[in-house]
Amino acid sequence: MFLSAGVAFEANVEALNLVETTGNYSRHRKIPYIWRDQETKEFRVIYVPAISGESLAHAYQELLVEEATRIYGGEEKVPVCPDCKTGEFFKSMNKAHLRGKFEGDPSKTSPDNIEKEIIKKCLVEDIGGFLYAEKPPIKRSSSFQFSYAVPVKTTALLSTVEPQLHARHARMIEVKKKSQKEDESTEGEVQNKERKAEEQMLYYVEAGTAIYGFVFNLDLEAIGKSSYDGKPVINDEEIKKRKNVAISAFARLVSSRQFGAKLSRFFPAGDIVSLYVAVTSSPFSVTSPIYETAALTTAKRLNVISNIFKEEVRFYLYESLRSVEDLKKFGFVKISETPEEAILHLLEGEKK
Repeated sequence: MFLSAGVAFEANVEALNLVETTGNYSRHRKIPYIWRDQETKEFRVIYVPAISGESLAHAYQELLVEEATRIYGGEEKVPVCPDCKTGEFFKSMNKAHLRGKFEGDPSKTSPDNIEKEIIKKCLVEDIGGFLYAEKPPIKRSSSFQFSYAVPVKTTALLSTVEPQLHARHARMIEVKKKSQKEDESTEGEVQNKERKAEEQMLYYVEAGTAIYGFVFNLDLEAIGKSSYDGKPVINDEEIKKRKNVAISAFARLVSSRQFGAKLSRFFPAGDIVSLYVAVTSSPFSVTSPIYETAALTTAKRLNVISNIFKEEVRFYLYESLRSVEDLKKFGFVKISETPEEAILHLLEGEKK
């Protein structure tokens, strides 16, 4: 089975993806973006705030660990390597990080056997892939994909980035000995003045505001299987558990919105405005939610696939910005009133 989802969310005053700090100024990620003028029909490039797929993928992999701990019933039972458990996704990139997952000399072992041992020992590397950069080189592609989160077309010109001024205060206490010599005292006064200047630090953080949309794809059939011969590496029950973990982690990502940077003081004001998930037998990507009629277009595409290839398809939908009347004519569409309800229908449907 293949799962593809489109998510659109409103985020006001967010700092989810900062790219660099110069002095006391932190910049938000911006990207070139194609926009079409509806009056002149001309295309032009504008620069808009964005959130990288790497940022979303990192949060998803952290949630893989959390959901695995819950589903497996305890941290001791979870097949996750020590690095991934702490959110350090080095994966099996070299001998040092391969240790504990493969015993023996990698250079004298076939790549497929090394991959099998890693799959058994680490659920995150099974689902998220890895690249072993020593001999023999081994690449396991990730079974999930994230696009960048970028502004939707209808509001792209309204998306903005604006620096916000903040001040950080620190109380500094100098304790001096009365017996200090005069020259030492003078030196201490200079240092004291320098420290007092540091007591209040002004800094700027660029905050973005936009309605973002991104696509998430998950190849459930790749989980627990060798990328060399396609055969299962673990038993069917374990594969079923890992598939459940992969879907649940995505559900948690959407519901909690625990992705991106600076959530402790810049948690975005907003909510999920659109969520739709297609489940198919073969690989299929939903139409990006940056387009106004993305859900309807996706449903039409699924209908064609269902008729031509006689393939079973399912489509779970939550939509708050526009009418869903045109989608009700498709028998495979399940419409929900909240994002969580759509996720619940997805989880229940894929457990069968």
